[in-house]
Amino acid sequence: MKAPRAAFICIGSELLSGQINTHQAWWSLRLRRAGFDIVGEESVPDDLGSIRGALRRAANSADVTLVSGGLGPTFDDITREAAAAAFGRKLHFDPKLWKAILSRFARYHVVVPEENKRQAMRLKGAKILSNSAGSAPGQWLRVRGRSVVLLPGPPTEMYPMFEAVWPKLVRLHAGEIFPAIYSIRLSGVPESVADERLDAVRARWPRVRFTILASGGEISFHASALELTAAAAKTARARLRTEIRDAVQQFAHGEDDASLEVAVGERLLKRRLTLAVAESCTGGLLGGRLTSVPGSSRYFLGGVMSYANSAKINMLGIPARLIARHGAVSKECAIAMAQGARKKLGADLGLSITGIACPGGGTKDKPVGRVYIAVSGPERSQIVRQIDIHGSRETIRGRAVTAALRLAFDAVE
Repeated sequence: MKAPRAAFICIGSELLSGQINTHQAWWSLRLRRAGFDIVGEESVPDDLGSIRGALRRAANSADVTLVSGGLGPTFDDITREAAAAAFGRKLHFDPKLWKAILSRFARYHVVVPEENKRQAMRLKGAKILSNSAGSAPGQWLRVRGRSVVLLPGPPTEMYPMFEAVWPKLVRLHAGEIFPAIYSIRLSGVPESVADERLDAVRARWPRVRFTILASGGEISFHASALELTAAAAKTARARLRTEIRDAVQQFAHGEDDASLEVAVGERLLKRRLTLAVAESCTGGLLGGRLTSVPGSSRYFLGGVMSYANSAKINMLGIPARLIARHGAVSKECAIAMAQGARKKLGADLGLSITGIACPGGGTKDKPVGRVYIAVSGPERSQIVRQIDIHGSRETIRGRAVTAALRLAFDAVE
């Protein structure tokens, strides 16, 4: 059974200058779940020849080509012109499009710049995709039975437009293929160990495509297969889920897109517990991840960013003699920080991080990357762990937060 193929092109010179491109990851997830094979992805500058070449390459290899960027009104927004050159299509001014653009500007009492007329240029044979969040309309071209979809670059405009056209693309190109897809999220385990645990599952499913991805201390394991009926796809997914979970259950914290911070929140809500945090080397990153979850105020009370020793003493009530004796980076200090956060904020649980992330801050006894994390509960119950993280300052801080969240997840079980 042959899966439909998809390719992505992201346009913008800024993407080649260090700016992170999130569109490709977002598209990949959506298309893989619908049974598409990703056969190419490319970032190109605002250059007519580069865009034209990328469009031709993608349209020759993929059933669906998704293009983002270059549909604005300025001189460097040349995706329309590049598509016209790539596919031999004429561009013409569309009065209806221009009227819609004028109407949008009128709602905000803004004078329309003359250069916005570029956005009313329509490729011959293209279907116009309306933009509810901006002035740049999208365009959907059919090229030799394949689809090329031009979308605006800003996420607030691109995502809603893609969602609107997505069901039609699936019906047109995926047809009667039914994907059987299962994803699991793991933490607290090295990628190599998780991979070894899943060897037997992969051996039993030779027709299934498996992918494993480690990032920031978390692992995503993804399985996808194509079936001829919805019933067969449902059965295959159920079997895959059972076998995968049996292999890595102890490390799992969620399925599909469930992040570790979401999983921690769900456990806290289920147990009707509240949480407070105290951070040193991570400087607020732990609280940031916890509060990124909508509704986290139901269980997360707040945190103390106790970076300096004086803050640990004055804000968390840690005895100065404890720090003098054991150091700020120690299991004793981590426990005291967790206890202080729990008591100061009146939470059921306190969670803390203290460590050495600065490249020049380590010693022989406490090297760079040494981190202590702790959980404090009522009646003096506590858990503390020492971890050693290799990498840059950003890597150490990020992985420390993930480790702390996993500790909280285990503690609330």
